Amino acid sequence: MDDGLLHVETLEGFLGDYLSETGVLEAAYCSFSCGLPSIPEWLRSNAELSARKLSRESRDASSSMGRRFLRLAANISGDELLIAASGVGVEVHLAACFGLAAGVFEIDAVPAAAAYLQQSMTALISACQRLLPLGQTQAHQILWNLKPAILRAAEQGAATPPTQAICFTPLVDLASARHASLYTRLFMS
Repeated sequence: MDDGLLHVETLEGFLGDYLSETGVLEAAYCSFSCGLPSIPEWLRSNAELSARKLSRESRDASSSMGRRFLRLAANISGDELLIAASGVGVEVHLAACFGLAAGVFEIDAVPAAAAYLQQSMTALISACQRLLPLGQTQAHQILWNLKPAILRAAEQGAATPPTQAICFTPLVDLASARHASLYTRLFMS
């Protein structure tokens, strides 16, 4: 946004494209985790996802939110698998943590991935409201219009093994890497 590449008029199209790339990738890892893999398998998938997040800022944010979400789910549920997963000392990512918790609560992969993507889009649009001249009504309209893309990404991600999910977002990766050097930042990096 600092580079002037994203505007209110282009936001919905950008987020739709984002869902077809990053959304499918994260939905694949969320869906895989819904199958309640063993902790070593689940940790391997998190390491793969870490390697696919090129910028440190994206990796750190996803890992930080994943750890917090997993601790919360473990504390609320008391589930042994979630407690064990929350005690690991390596990077775990929000998409995988969300999927693992959904699996424990017996939520199917597609609805879990769709809920994860809905929450992600809501958070991204909320951030855009702080960074762009985007009002509440327009933000809700964009989120509503993205529902079919959210469902497509969830279904495609659930049908794709994580290692086969393709994601190419060089401008997003570059903007994420530049975040720490911006003069004014809304979010920590």
